[in-house]
Amino acid sequence: MESDIEELAFEKQQFDTVVSTLSFCGYSNPVRILENVSTWCKPHGQVLLLEHGISSNLFASTLQRALNPLAVKTVGCHQNRNIMELLNRSPLEIQKAEHHWLDVFHLIWATPRKE
Repeated sequence: MESDIEELAFEKQQFDTVVSTLSFCGYSNPVRILENVSTWCKPHGQVLLLEHGISSNLFASTLQRALNPLAVKTVGCHQNRNIMELLNRSPLEIQKAEHHWLDVFHLIWATPRKE
């Protein structure tokens, strides 16, 4: 299946595992996509993410913010997004997270929050 994830509609609790790599920088409404992912994942399933976002390093984050308009215009990448904050606003529960390379890259293991 090939489609824009912002237009996909799967049944609830369709998947055991949902995997996303380096994509949440490009969605116009990333929290809505996280909500969909949580809905599509089975209650005891898992969501595995490899994402990038704004660095915790002042120099790196300043550079990311300065270059962000160019990155958005040329490749559609919002490199200044706070991935961990987006996840905290979503209905996913983070089980484990690793942060690498000045906290730019994040490996995240999550599950749908129990209702």
